[in-house]
This record gives sequence, C-alpha cells and structure tokens, in this order.
Amino acid sequence: MQESNVNQQPKSYADVLRETQQEEFPLLSEVTRGLVEEPITLMNSIYDEDGVVVPCALPDTMWKSLPQMISETLSLYDDTDIRTMLLMALMPTLGSAMSNVRVRHGQRLYSLGMMNICVGPSASGKGCVGDVASLVDGINKIICEESAQAQADHRKRHTRYKRLSSQLNFAAKGDVSQLVDVNDIAEEVDEPQAPLRRMHKLPAKTTAANYYRLLYANGENISYLHIPELAEMSAANKGSFGDFMYILLAAQNEEQLHTGRKTDDEDYLIEHTRLAMAATGTMSSVREFIPNLEDGLSTRFLYHNLPAKSTVRGEMDEATAEAFRDVYGHHRGVLTDIWKELRPFEGKADEELPRLIISDEQREYIDEYYRQLVSFVALALPDKDLRAPILRSRLNLYRMLMIIAVLRRYEELGSVEGMFGEKRFAVSEADLKWGLAYIFYCMMQTSTIYDRLRREECEEPKRVNISALAFAQYLPQCFTTAVANEKGEELGIKSRAVSYHLRTLCVKGYIERIRQGVYRKVVKRVSRKNRLAA
Repeated sequence: MQESNVNQQPKSYADVLRETQQEEFPLLSEVTRGLVEEPITLMNSIYDEDGVVVPCALPDTMWKSLPQMISETLSLYDDTDIRTMLLMALMPTLGSAMSNVRVRHGQRLYSLGMMNICVGPSASGKGCVGDVASLVDGINKIICEESAQAQADHRKRHTRYKRLSSQLNFAAKGDVSQLVDVNDIAEEVDEPQAPLRRMHKLPAKTTAANYYRLLYANGENISYLHIPELAEMSAANKGSFGDFMYILLAAQNEEQLHTGRKTDDEDYLIEHTRLAMAATGTMSSVREFIPNLEDGLSTRFLYHNLPAKSTVRGEMDEATAEAFRDVYGHHRGVLTDIWKELRPFEGKADEELPRLIISDEQREYIDEYYRQLVSFVALALPDKDLRAPILRSRLNLYRMLMIIAVLRRYEELGSVEGMFGEKRFAVSEADLKWGLAYIFYCMMQTSTIYDRLRREECEEPKRVNISALAFAQYLPQCFTTAVANEKGEELGIKSRAVSYHLRTLCVKGYIERIRQGVYRKVVKRVSRKNRLAA
C-alpha cells in the first residue's frame, strides 16, 4: 500500500489565517499554543487512497494532555488516525455515564448527551469504536438487572392481585368457604401496572416505537446508543424508523417529544430527550442517513473522517491483550463507580445537580473566540456554510469541558468517594484552550464532510417518475433487457424500476417475452366500439 501524500488544504486557508491572524483572529493562534505549532497544523490534510481530501490526525500533544482515563485508552492504539477517531467516540460514551450533571448554555441547563459520527471506508479500522462503547457495559448490566427484578416483582404483585380479586368475588356471593385470608378483603388493591423495560445501551436496530418507549423509561437519565454501521438504520423499514429522525433532531437541545398511539399505554411524553450516540459508517451510508444539508439534521453531529487505509489490528500477543483487558476493565469500573456516585441525585431539580461553572472572563473569552471563528470561516470558506454547525458546537464544547472537569476531580481525589460533595466544577485555562482548539479541528472535519455530501448530491443523477406505459413508448418493437436498462439509465430510471415496468407491461399484455431477456411489443386490436368512439 502506497503512502498517502501529505498536502495542505487550498492555499486560501493558510494565507487568510497567516495574513490576518494577528489583527483579526489572534485567538485562533492563542488557543492552540502549547498544543500544536500553529492552527495551520489542524488544517493540514491528506489525499487518501480514494483521492478524497480528509484532515490529518491530531498531534499527540492534543490527547496526551487530557485526563488519564482518556490518554491511557488512546495510547493502546498505535495508529494516529484511529486514536483521533476514538477520541471523537469517547466523548459521548463518557458523557452517558454522567447523567446527573449539567452544563449551562443560554438560559437552560443541559446534560452531557453528545452525538458523534465517525466516517470511514470499509476495512479502515472504524470498528474499534466498539471497544470504547464497552466502557459503559457495567452500567448497562446494573440497569438491566434492576429492570428484570422490577419485572419479576410485578409478576408477583399481579398474581396476588388476581387472588384478592377472586376472594372479593366470592365474598360478594356470600361464599366465604373460598376465602384464603379474610383480612385481605379489607385491603384496597389496584391492579399493578407493568414497569417498562429499561437499559442504558439502546439496541442499534429496533423500531421507532421501541426507541420512544426506552427513552421514556430511562426518564431523566441519558440513554446511550452505539450504531456499528449507519447502513443498518438506513436499510431498515422506513415506517418503523421514520420517527427516529425526530429523536435525533430533539436530542441535541433536549427538546420535548410526544408520541400518541392507539392505546393509552403507548402514549409517551418525553420531557427531555437525552441521548448520547457514537456511530460509524461509510460515506455512502452517511449520505443515506443525512439526505440533505438543509433540514438541520447534519448540524446535530460532530464528525471524524478516517482515511481509506487498512489499519485493522492484527493478532495480539499475550502482553498486548492483557493490557487491553487491564485498561478497559479498570476504566469500566471507574465509570460505573462514578455513575453510582451520581445516583442519589436522581429525581432532583436541575439546579440542585452538580454542574460546570465558567467564570465571566472565560465566557467572554469563548464569546470572542466564536466570533473570530465564524468570521474566519466566512472569509476563508465562503461556500461551506458552516455557521450553523459552529454555533451548535458551543453546547458540545461545554459538555466536553464538563467531562474533562469530572475526570480531573477524580484524579485529584484518587477515588470517587466525595467527588460530588462540591457541586461546582471549574475548568482550567489549559483545558478550555484544548476544547476550543478541538472545536476548531471538528469544524475542519465538518467542512470536509459537507464537501463530500454536496459533491455526491451534485453527482447523483436525477430520478424521474415515469409510468410503465410511458416507458414503453421509448422502447423499440423488439428489445432486450440490456436495451431497456440502457434506455432507463438515459431517462434516470433505476434498473429495479425498469424490471418492475417490464413485469407490469407483460402482465397487462403490452409486451410479451419471446425468450429469456428478449421482449416484443404487442399490437393490441382496437374493438369496433372504440373505433366508432374515435
């Protein structure tokens, strides 16, 4: 495999920043100082094997400065692109384990549910995201066991309810001989309602109605969704999965969702849609998942582009496998302990929960940085239309800073006990600059994704709706399947639709099949009645 050629992005990128950064965009250089040599480093790109431009991997200084849980996990992987991708997948995974903490954005408090998508070709190594998704397996196991116990308790209560109902019926008839316990008759017993099944990790492939049910059952807690391949959702039945897009649209800002079904037990009102998602997929599956850039769905996500190169891990030696088990096992236990430490806050008002505190000076710094970033992108990339994803990224910035602040406090205390005794979490200047630099890098990734989505949108042939009878007018008297497909391609009709039209024409008697793959038009006789009418 030939080594990829490293090139910079179009010259206007570098020229605009270098010429104006001291006057108009000084913070773009300041926030990266100590992390990278200059912002241009975050804008470098490579041409992968498919000839597609993707941003370079983050330098080691960008992830080694993070808390130990993150840096140790990423250090298990040798490939720099894989490490950069896993950092993107780690953030929603870690945030889902910290349900009962909040960050303030505008006038509201939000949880740490983030939705990130890792894009890469087949066999590029993006399956490693499943490794970091396993960090919340301990949390999911506890919730599933509690849910199973609640189901078992319900069955016992329901059995007792049926027994008492039977006793009351016998008492009404005066047949006291059938009473098991006369004292039970005096008890006021309502029919117990079956509890909804709960789980932390949502299934990657299910119906939209089940997603609503699971989100409703999880209440104020964050639900975690790991999608190994976006094509699974795109290929699913549209009737079952159509409403799931509304969940994604609502999850970014934790908006209200309400679904009304035919029966009362399927009428769910979700006050706050809290969802953390780490997904992977090829560019074609992303194109199906996000059909256009105008409906706002694309701006809900942070993206990572994985170059087209085979980086799948080979056979591990015993020492490497042991290191993976130790690191992941330890961090899985720590995350579960942090989640348990936050459980006493369940059900409390948002104002009473631990939350991130950003000083007035830091907030002014962030305001100025975002002003400069929007201005820079508008000047350097006028055709990219990145204003919406840049503004939406601010909430995700606060979420990432809160995740880092929680992990910093854990390292400071050395244990989870008493971590949330002090409910205010401050962010250091170094971590703030890291977050702003990372947002800058994410916008470069988003720019590349938008380029590829628009390119495929322009290159995609326009499909037209044409009836089978109208299609027959374009076909010669005798023709083959290949000729019909050729004519269909000229008209913008898919081969599947061509086959459907041919079957329809055969059934209705407009064409007949002479032999396999060869057809002939049938001249229908006009009846005397129709001739007179003509």
